[in-house]
Amino acid sequence: MENLYEMKDEILIIHLPEELDHHIAGLIRESTDELFTCKKIRDVVFDYKKTSFMDSSGIGLIMGRYREVRYLKGDVYLVNISDKMERILSISGLYRVAKRLDTIGDAIKDIEFKRTT
Repeated sequence: MENLYEMKDEILIIHLPEELDHHIAGLIRESTDELFTCKKIRDVVFDYKKTSFMDSSGIGLIMGRYREVRYLKGDVYLVNISDKMERILSISGLYRVAKRLDTIGDAIKDIEFKRTT
């Protein structure tokens, strides 16, 4: 769980591990709850670069972070999605609440553009 989080201005980037199961999702949820309390976070980027497995608790994790940022007019981004993860995320309906972009850099550009308009 080392180097899991990265902050850039008001953006929380979460580098998800290879497996996102109930146990790991709970740990991430607890850690990010603390970050939301201590730091001003408006947008969250979930980086799926290393992730090859996710169960329903991963979907719940994303929905929970979405509920945190929507009141601040923030967004949730899903990036570096493999074909396998694409299928899971698409079937789950998460793209209705989260934006899918190719890279972390693309998400940051979208956030910066949103803030200037």
